[in-house]
Amino acid sequence: MSRSFVGVDIQPGGLYLAALQRNRPSTRLVGLRFESLEGVIEVSSRRPNIRDARRFIEGLRRGVDALAGQEERIALSLPDRAGRIYLTDVDTPFKTHQEGVDILKWHLKSSLPVPPAQINLDYQILDKRDDGRQSCIVAAIAQPVLEQYEDLVNEAGRHAVQIDFHSLNLYNYYRPRLDLGDEFILVGLESGLLSIQYVLGSRLCYQRVRNFKADPERAFREINRTLVDAYETFPAMKRCAIFAHVDPDMDGDIDKLLSAAFDREVKCLDPALKRFSGEGKTGGLQPVGSVVAALGAAERMM
Repeated sequence: MSRSFVGVDIQPGGLYLAALQRNRPSTRLVGLRFESLEGVIEVSSRRPNIRDARRFIEGLRRGVDALAGQEERIALSLPDRAGRIYLTDVDTPFKTHQEGVDILKWHLKSSLPVPPAQINLDYQILDKRDDGRQSCIVAAIAQPVLEQYEDLVNEAGRHAVQIDFHSLNLYNYYRPRLDLGDEFILVGLESGLLSIQYVLGSRLCYQRVRNFKADPERAFREINRTLVDAYETFPAMKRCAIFAHVDPDMDGDIDKLLSAAFDREVKCLDPALKRFSGEGKTGGLQPVGSVVAALGAAERMM
């Protein structure tokens, strides 16, 4: 029997689950599922997010069982606000990866959500200059936040072998199946969430995630505020191609709003779930950002 690869995107309202199987040359969609957990998850970067451990465990176990039976390995997609992503420059070259972790914790200590000793941090070097300065992208999450998720997943009889943030898994889904080019901006417009990611040479160079009320004017203002900051650091963003994931329930003229905000054409992406083989049970779910992120998380395990 083929192994199932399960991605779980965690949102304040519940769990979005996706299960895939290898079916060469294509990938088979086993199914999609949503487990409502209203009032269970309160997203924070400073303290544990799960308010009702029993309901979280039951919901996760029920969702994975329904899609993949006793499959133990899963990929978690955490809310962006559960952690932080930074772009920063440091003067000191790193001799080892661990030295880089230690230096970056000290360098970012004033902006970390908790004291450096309580932070789980990883990074990627984007650029090295002749004078020794390095540009890095850094992902950070408080250990109490991460450990609670890992512990409750274990109590549900599963093991999180891959853990990432929601917006990164949105990118993971679209990147391998679409010709986005070597330099582009990916915008995510979901219910209450705006994300902007700038990718250059297959590397994420800039990311900003904002909560916003799902109305066109608010989205326009948030995008403009973000671009002022982004263009100052990355002037080339003014000229690169722009792609957007827009949730199906967003306003029908959102493509015009995006084009006006960026002052050039924005291509809205089609999640194209029909590209998967098989007749997977979709549970009536539309291809909203959380479904796409769950699929992106599942694919990272394959």
